[in-house]
Amino acid sequence: MMICIPGVTRSAEILSLEEKNAYELAGHMDVLEDLSMQMTFPQALERFASGEFDTLSGNLNGGYARKAYWIHLTLQRSEEFTETAMLRLSPGYQDEVTIYIQDNDANPLSPTSYRKVLLGDHIPVNQRPVIHPDFVVPLKLRANIPVELFIRIYSNSSMSLAGKVHTPLDLEQHTYRDVVMQSGFLAVMLVIFMMNLIFFISIRDSLFLYFSLYILTVFLTTIALEGILTLIWPEVVHLASDYLVYGGIGAQVIVFSAFSIKLFHGMPGTWTLRFLHLMLLVGFLTMVAVPLGFYPYIVPVTFAGSLTIIFLLLKLSVKMLQDAPQSGLFIFLAFAISTVGYTYQLIRLLGLIPLGPAWDINTIQPANMVHIVLISLALSERLRIAERELGEASRAAEQRATELAREMTQELMDNKERLEFALATEHLSAERQHKFLTMVSHEYRTPLAIIQGNLDILEIKSGKQGTMELGTMRRAVQRLVDVMDVSLEQSRLMDPQVSAKFKSIPASVFVEKPVEAVSWMWPERKFILDMTLENERISGELPLLNTALFNLLDNAQKYSIRSTPVEIFSKSYKNHLVIEVVNRTETLDPDEIGFIFEKYQRGNLSGQIAGAGVGLWLVRQIMHQHEGTVDLEYDQQGIVTARLTMPLEVPGIS
Repeated sequence: MMICIPGVTRSAEILSLEEKNAYELAGHMDVLEDLSMQMTFPQALERFASGEFDTLSGNLNGGYARKAYWIHLTLQRSEEFTETAMLRLSPGYQDEVTIYIQDNDANPLSPTSYRKVLLGDHIPVNQRPVIHPDFVVPLKLRANIPVELFIRIYSNSSMSLAGKVHTPLDLEQHTYRDVVMQSGFLAVMLVIFMMNLIFFISIRDSLFLYFSLYILTVFLTTIALEGILTLIWPEVVHLASDYLVYGGIGAQVIVFSAFSIKLFHGMPGTWTLRFLHLMLLVGFLTMVAVPLGFYPYIVPVTFAGSLTIIFLLLKLSVKMLQDAPQSGLFIFLAFAISTVGYTYQLIRLLGLIPLGPAWDINTIQPANMVHIVLISLALSERLRIAERELGEASRAAEQRATELAREMTQELMDNKERLEFALATEHLSAERQHKFLTMVSHEYRTPLAIIQGNLDILEIKSGKQGTMELGTMRRAVQRLVDVMDVSLEQSRLMDPQVSAKFKSIPASVFVEKPVEAVSWMWPERKFILDMTLENERISGELPLLNTALFNLLDNAQKYSIRSTPVEIFSKSYKNHLVIEVVNRTETLDPDEIGFIFEKYQRGNLSGQIAGAGVGLWLVRQIMHQHEGTVDLEYDQQGIVTARLTMPLEVPGIS
């Protein structure tokens, strides 16, 4: 029936409360748009009296309009309905909801006939008439007497308003069902979040991290959107609601875009990839829009971008369905269902369709539930496939490793046989060499002794005449003796059965003798000796030590620049004899110093200079036998320093 108020020409049908426990407000509301957002209640009452309110066909759906709405409705209860009626308005995230309720029998066109109730999510919960996830106002209604209600609604978010009148018992039951349903949804989200977080911690795949963060943002946003925070933490809900809702939406866009980039890695084209990266920025702007106050302008863009992402990912999931049918099917269904849910929700939030009682639902929540469950199944399937492939790869790798180990074992056995043969051959060669040198030494020493004796006789007979020629011949014979000594010492070092015979030797004698020998052997080369030794003595075999120092001096004169001298420095330092042979060269590569003491190793720059690569190896062997060391230093100016170090005899200890 129509309301008959004097001076009012039009209004919606009165809502009669009779035998039912609950009645929808849809179809019983008039609406007036307030473009200035400054209209007062008396002005709205005047506009109502002049018939400027229009009848709503369903519920209010204003979208993101920058204006306020005034809504009028009339309630009248019969004897069958309870005296106390509970008016419930939703959704519970509208910023400002103010209700003006007519006192019984008062003048409906007088502002003073109405009491004012402040609601909205910016009003502290303890100031509301009833603590509830939605906006609830108890109404005392007298039977068969109409009561006028005016509702002003304004919000920076999408403006929509649906309502219902309940009996107290029905509201209690409805609230219980709603809380149980929301708790179940949140519990499922929490379980899936924990599962994906555990998967990430276990296998370190960032795909599971992004998805778990996405579920967490859905969880937090749902708590604020569905009014659960009002029951959990009523003291702060009016302060945190916008941050959780719109900040949560921005965070959802960020982590979902990152998740999509990771999920479809390598599949999106250039522009799709750029769009996903752009949505990362849009999500960030949505989060910061809350404290900066421009989120009414950015949120529609965010929802439109989110819907575009879902359309793009639906297209990509078709390709994934072809490449990986098992996991691709879950992903395709997830994005197909999300596309339907988000499309409807975007159209609703933009206020493009009126909302009747049957369509006053939030499709995002069930779409999110199905989407998250299907994506979780897809990720689980991918994980199972990855584990199977990993197991197959592991078995193949194990088989290959076994074959490789078998091949390497056989190769090592072959190399061992070749090495044993080479060592036996080398040992036989060294033994033959030693025997040969011993034989040659024995055979050479007799004629050399005869030549030496005859030279002594000739020197006696000739007197001073011919001394120079005889001296030259004597040095030649001595050189042959030295060569034989060096060769024999090399042979002795390679024979482990020969033991060393150390004697006490003056350190100065040890140094001077090889220097004098090289001086008359190579008169064209200048050898400079700088020695600060006095009574120091060393313990060792003089022939071996002479061989070591002789080889260093020989190397120095062979490889040094012809016009440069060879300098020898000898001193005692911390109970050690230190001999340094210094020369300038152009035939040494600094990188070769590490292996130049190895047997049969020669420098790459030695060129045509004769040698077998044994000299320095022999020096090191002799020094090791005498508990000494030998090392080389080379600087950028081409100066080479060969340093011998061996312990001095300690007085009083034999």
